[in-house]
Amino acid sequence: MNENQSVQQIYEKEYIPYSIKWGRFTSLLGVVTSFVPVIVLAFIFKVVPPIDAIIAAATIRISACLVYYFIEPISFQPILGIPGTYMAFLSGNISNLRVPCSSVAQQAAGVEEGTPQGAVFSTIGVAVSIVVNLAVLTIGVLLGAQVIAMIPSSLVSALVYLVPALYGAMLMQMILYAPKVAVIAVPLGIITLFMSKQGIFDSSMAILISVFGSIIIGRILLKAGWLDDQQ
Repeated sequence: MNENQSVQQIYEKEYIPYSIKWGRFTSLLGVVTSFVPVIVLAFIFKVVPPIDAIIAAATIRISACLVYYFIEPISFQPILGIPGTYMAFLSGNISNLRVPCSSVAQQAAGVEEGTPQGAVFSTIGVAVSIVVNLAVLTIGVLLGAQVIAMIPSSLVSALVYLVPALYGAMLMQMILYAPKVAVIAVPLGIITLFMSKQGIFDSSMAILISVFGSIIIGRILLKAGWLDDQQ
């Protein structure tokens, strides 16, 4: 047995089962603890909304978020890996923080996304982002007003462009990584965005079409021999 086979076996038989076991546990724990504020309001402060209001609010929220239940795991898991996916979905800020940190960590380490090595470095990147995010958030909560007051207004107004710039950098990185796939995915995304802006369908459907459309077309082109496994 060579070294690569040994690493692969450790990854598949030890690392991934361990990650799934604790990932499921912490995810379920997160679900349960998310209801703690509601339980406190209901049983301690006796604040209970009418059942019809609960049903109406739940219906609105589910209809708005249900599509992302399918889109986001499929979209992000190839980059994050299984352990990183559990950590990212539990901590939040997935698309604007966890995915970029995961991608940059793998790029800096020189490993390929979707491989065991990539999953390990993705986990490290996501973990570091969570720790740093928590530290910065704590400082921001305690000293946020004072810090913001010290920042020039021109810089504060420029912060609104931070997330678009981040997405632009990620897009360019992905285009360089898989240019042939980008030829399909980028125009498809632009077309669906334009159609959603015209009111043909909503933004969630645009994301759904872009993600699954790119996967389906890419798969067809891969079988046709126009793409290879690295593109």
